Amino acid sequence: MAKAGRSYIIRMVSAITAVSAVMMLLGACRSGKTDIPDIPSPDDTAYSESEATDPSHESDPNEHILSTLNVALPYQDSTVRYLAQMYYAKKNNLWDKNYTGSDIDLDQLSSINTDLIITSSRTFEEGVSSSVLSSWKSNNAMPDLFLASDINDAADSGLIVPLNDFTGADPSFDNDRIFANCVLECTRDGKIYGIPHAVSVELLIGNSDFIPSSGRPPVIYTCDEFAEYLNAVKTEYPGTVPIMSASDLFPYIGSAFNHGEKTSYMLNKEYKAQPILIENVFDNEKEFIAALYSEGLSKDKDSNGANPVYSRQCALWTASSATLKTWEVYYPDNIYTMFLPSYDPDNQAPANVHVYPLCVSSTASNGKLAADFASFISFDTDAQLLIQRCEMRSGFFPVTRSSAVWDIIHEDSAVGQTSYILKQILDNAVFVPADDSDPVFAKTKDYFADFGSREEYSLEELYGN
Repeated sequence: MAKAGRSYIIRMVSAITAVSAVMMLLGACRSGKTDIPDIPSPDDTAYSESEATDPSHESDPNEHILSTLNVALPYQDSTVRYLAQMYYAKKNNLWDKNYTGSDIDLDQLSSINTDLIITSSRTFEEGVSSSVLSSWKSNNAMPDLFLASDINDAADSGLIVPLNDFTGADPSFDNDRIFANCVLECTRDGKIYGIPHAVSVELLIGNSDFIPSSGRPPVIYTCDEFAEYLNAVKTEYPGTVPIMSASDLFPYIGSAFNHGEKTSYMLNKEYKAQPILIENVFDNEKEFIAALYSEGLSKDKDSNGANPVYSRQCALWTASSATLKTWEVYYPDNIYTMFLPSYDPDNQAPANVHVYPLCVSSTASNGKLAADFASFISFDTDAQLLIQRCEMRSGFFPVTRSSAVWDIIHEDSAVGQTSYILKQILDNAVFVPADDSDPVFAKTKDYFADFGSREEYSLEELYGN
């Protein structure tokens, strides 16, 4: 949909008129995971209105009513506070364009007074599931805006609202500025249920201790080249598991056996459309993966019966980039990443990407404000630079096309090369589920657990008739 030379995918809320008052950002910022993050509220006894408003203005009959927003994000309280103050500054033409989110003086930023009270709590890095939302709902503790772990799970919960009613002429939804397909992934039956905030990608994660003398595979490599690499690992590092649980590759490498054409997660869509034809692709996948096991290139456990990744006896394993922070702690300065194998050495296989959306709850008192703030912190270059500056987000990639933001990510030694490739191919991504909230994900994980324990594997058996 083009307008004035730009391609807009949706229209969001226009700039919100703000007035001068004082903003306080309250709410506990917790380290680590909790089963159900608490969502603070201005009704909490710990909340003091005198802390949020300037006493000198309390009796001013012309004072405007303060706006409030309750958010649940995977960020420190201080980061949310800076984002809120940047949001206010940009909406009111107070932002000094000589600075960016990377170099703005944070003390100067924090001194900005706003007309917005934001309370925040910290969620999991991967967002929250519908079960957490239901608990929040039961306890009358729903935030206005939150990061969801899966757009389908959130939409099916019935606890979020479509954002179409909040559309306006927001230029941040220009396809030249963001990856439009990520927004479309958050759309169901013409209704937008979330603002894509970040993405993760399925990768091969490696332990640098077991890179053979021949070096890593080329940036784009075939399945045959991958098998050669694993054989080199096996030869040079006897007793090491070259790749743990090669069966974890099943849902993601269909393209490598489909002449490079995109395939959905575990060939699900293709099986529904042409079950007989796609079985051939699956059979070729199965033959390749079974050979990795039979040739001693893959095991589910090491010689002591332990998980070889945790015992540090594994060269490679398949995982979401969302887990990188965990592995970087477990293997300090020793992690590298590779994309999955391709059909041919000239064309990179499509990336298997998962979107983490910001959703507005059905109980939000100001959905327009919540949606606009979500759009700002997801798409604005300075907001994203500030997040990169204040948070350790290794393995989570932005939806903006901004080179300034991606350049910072490229500096990450673990994902520098893969992030560079991801930016080039994200427009052609395959969107995949990431947890058991998706029934196909749960069924697939169970079906291929303990690979080799079944006499036969087929898509017909996996999905039923």
